[in-house]
Amino acid sequence: MARVQAVTFDLAGTLLFPHPSVGAVYAACAKAHGVEIEAAVLDAAFPLAFKGGPKNAKPEVFWREVVQRCFGPALPSSKAELVFQSCWEAFAKPEAWRLAPGTLQAISAIRFLGVRVGVLSNADARMRKVLEGHGLMKHLDGVFLSEETGYAKPDARAFGQAARALGGAVSGLVHFGDSPTEDGEGARDAGATGVVVGGAHAPERCLRNERISEAPYAVRALLTEGKLKGKFSRTVQNLLANLRGLPEDRGRSSDRPLKTIDDAVQDAFKKLRLDKPVPETAIVAHWLELLPLKLAKRSAPLRVLEGGKLVVQCENSVIKSEIRFHERAMLAKIKLLRGCQDVRAISFVNA
Repeated sequence: MARVQAVTFDLAGTLLFPHPSVGAVYAACAKAHGVEIEAAVLDAAFPLAFKGGPKNAKPEVFWREVVQRCFGPALPSSKAELVFQSCWEAFAKPEAWRLAPGTLQAISAIRFLGVRVGVLSNADARMRKVLEGHGLMKHLDGVFLSEETGYAKPDARAFGQAARALGGAVSGLVHFGDSPTEDGEGARDAGATGVVVGGAHAPERCLRNERISEAPYAVRALLTEGKLKGKFSRTVQNLLANLRGLPEDRGRSSDRPLKTIDDAVQDAFKKLRLDKPVPETAIVAHWLELLPLKLAKRSAPLRVLEGGKLVVQCENSVIKSEIRFHERAMLAKIKLLRGCQDVRAISFVNA
């Protein structure tokens, strides 16, 4: 496996979820125009309506058809366009979406590992406002929406374009998403590593995470496997060989029972002690609370070195001098964070 160079995330169903639900948002929009319909009815109709939407159509055309299919005869033709425009505009607002728990922490932890992070989604340009509203844009190195790029998953070109834009090869891309077909098989067939988030299973030669908060551990496992080759059992090595599409080692272990990839990755976490809290995750999540805001915005934590020394990058020597006055208080606050009890010192460097 090539070194992990970049990570991309799907949006709807992975990082973002309709709030409180698609049906509830649609029902509220319809009610504003005098059309009464229960949210539960619309929620039940949505999956089939979405599946039956016109493929390859422009986003507004696609979603107009989905809305009409959802409401069916309950939506008078005289109000169809008004209701659609309200639904279209509603989902361009951050309040119509909720972030998956642990999203910001997962993205921050992966970036701490030196890996660039982006979004790769079959969504339209409205999602830029949503990402901005949830404070995600400043944490991303790239946003790749199919309406803007011209390539939709599972097209291999979508993954290749994102990987190159993030400064790596497609073989060094790890993509997380909820769709086994678009995100799992699409990434795998493009030459990347696909990780299916949630769901009952992952396709062959793909990985699976139960929730988005597990993403940093999967990335660390893939990174560490490349650095510590030979440290895993032969069973785990064979599973990772399957993931990479390489031949198995069919030596004396060939008659031993094989584990699932999920179990193998969990074993790897324990063997390499990757199941412990990552201090960088907590430090990034609470950075704006550790310093006065004007200083926090002009500095950034880089990594925790062996021995418990936190390296902090400062915008210039003036900022570095100002932050030094807060060093003792800052260190005390860090030690109170989960998994940060071993941070013993801070080293300041200029950008």
